[in-house]
Amino acid sequence: MATQDRGRPGVTALERRYRRLLRLLPASYRAAWEEDMVATFLAGALPDDPEDAEFAAEYGRPDWSEVVSVLGLAARLRFGGAGAPPRYLALGEAVRRVALVGLLAHAVTAVAGVGSLLWLPVRFPDVPAAGRADTVWTLLGLGWVAAYLLLVLGRWRAARLLAGLSLLPSMIITGLDLATTGGAYLLSRTVGLLVAAIPVLALAAFHRDAMPVPPRPWLIALPVGATLLTGVLLLTQYPAGWVIVDWPGLTCAAVVAAALVHQIARFTGRTAPAWPAALALLALAILTLRAATLLDNLRYTAPAPDRNTLVTAALLESLAVLLITLPLTRQAARTLRTLPAADPAKP
Repeated sequence: MATQDRGRPGVTALERRYRRLLRLLPASYRAAWEEDMVATFLAGALPDDPEDAEFAAEYGRPDWSEVVSVLGLAARLRFGGAGAPPRYLALGEAVRRVALVGLLAHAVTAVAGVGSLLWLPVRFPDVPAAGRADTVWTLLGLGWVAAYLLLVLGRWRAARLLAGLSLLPSMIITGLDLATTGGAYLLSRTVGLLVAAIPVLALAAFHRDAMPVPPRPWLIALPVGATLLTGVLLLTQYPAGWVIVDWPGLTCAAVVAAALVHQIARFTGRTAPAWPAALALLALAILTLRAATLLDNLRYTAPAPDRNTLVTAALLESLAVLLITLPLTRQAARTLRTLPAADPAKP
């Protein structure tokens, strides 16, 4: 579009910038509304004075409020809600499930972390108790629990705010760790932070047209998940030395288990069409995290029997996630391709 615009007489640089911004919207929507939207934007952006208007037409840019407005409209159209075309509705439901599962994982981890503060001194009385700073960071993680509950109960705006605030400690800790270690484990720490941020970004799919979350199964999932994770930690984690199962390994096991449950439910007709895409996205993120941590362990950890065991486990976990990601991706692509994508509704 921009290349075509340059060849058309009378098309200004500002108009081209508006059209580039509107590419965030679905093509079918742009075909119906792009000209009207560009005309409205230009009418509000160009001053009455001819010289000022000429300068703005050449050097002006979309206002931040307009950018935010288009971003919000793009999220509402591409991550469809009630009344949206089936393809956009399925995509929106998939992204919303990514947000729900991601916040659930954060909340479960936070609850299990608080539990570990209580049971570690009992199980390992010779190990020094957690310091004040570690205790504070662990308790701050409970913000994820509040954000998850707000999301499930329909307080989406508050959930977005609290989830963003709950991500800040992870950003601070990652920055401090990188500063004190001189950049060691940069890849795995950066990927880990990005993976932690995925559900926060996916909350954009919870807009005014999104359908309500059925609260009962998601509320039950929190205590069940926290109990299971606490049990795994009790069996596998030790305060000193190598852990038997690290965090990326736990997430690999979780996504493989979820994929198996989905496949069983698929044969009984009790799964939504959005789940393959959601699980494929989650599996891809977890596989990236597993690969990043594996590469950093190989690079920065001295050879030892414990390291060899962990590397072997990481390779097997990566293979398992890869094997379930491929069929999920095919299912998601086939489902989205077969669903109709009619023109989105008028904004």
